[in-house]
Amino acid sequence: MITGQSLARRLRSLAARVPFDVAVRPGVDAGDADTTGPGAAERELLRHLGGFSVPPVEVRLTGHPRRRSPALPEPGHVVSDDGGGGLTWVDVAPDGSWGQVLMQYREGGLYVQAGSLADWLDRLVTTAEELVDEVGFEDGVQPYADEFWDALHPDGPELVLHPASALRDEGAGTPVDPDPVLAALARSVPDNAVIADLRGAAPGSRARFDRACGPYRLRRAADAPVFAAVPWDWQYDRPR
Repeated sequence: MITGQSLARRLRSLAARVPFDVAVRPGVDAGDADTTGPGAAERELLRHLGGFSVPPVEVRLTGHPRRRSPALPEPGHVVSDDGGGGLTWVDVAPDGSWGQVLMQYREGGLYVQAGSLADWLDRLVTTAEELVDEVGFEDGVQPYADEFWDALHPDGPELVLHPASALRDEGAGTPVDPDPVLAALARSVPDNAVIADLRGAAPGSRARFDRACGPYRLRRAADAPVFAAVPWDWQYDRPR
């Protein structure tokens, strides 16, 4: 079982094996964590591990300075910023439950990192352990930073993007009987929005919203990890 205690122990073991500092942030009392209603598993994780850094990347599980990023749906929980416009975040449902770890990368697409925060952190630590076993980092971490982060992003399928207007029950043309979650989200967004269903999406799956509508803001369905990209007019700061 993946726990915050086991992850923190493995990270500290890594720090002892390599000639550079893997900085491990201490955990926090769950009542002090900057979270939205985390469950028992998340509280245990945050109690033992507040984050860590492997230069030049920092993962902050609590108190991330970009936790209110305007590009992401609310609620959400930002855990990492790649420094070039890409954010990794936990999808937090309106009821407070934590779900998939997603990345909105700098080009604007949405990428599925893992099914849960624990799974993502386990893959990250495992990748670091394997790389240390392979090369030892005798020359420091910097020469291997790209290799490390590339290993964390498996290739996966591109998800189908549905025009919102095609998922509604009303309108001209052939009647449709869409999934009720898709239909409800489609009725709440403009005609030019596109929708992707991330339910059960494997790590590496991608929703290339940027190719479909350029700059956008995300809106999440109330009942499931289904997202709409609403084209955004950055000049006037309002959806089109």
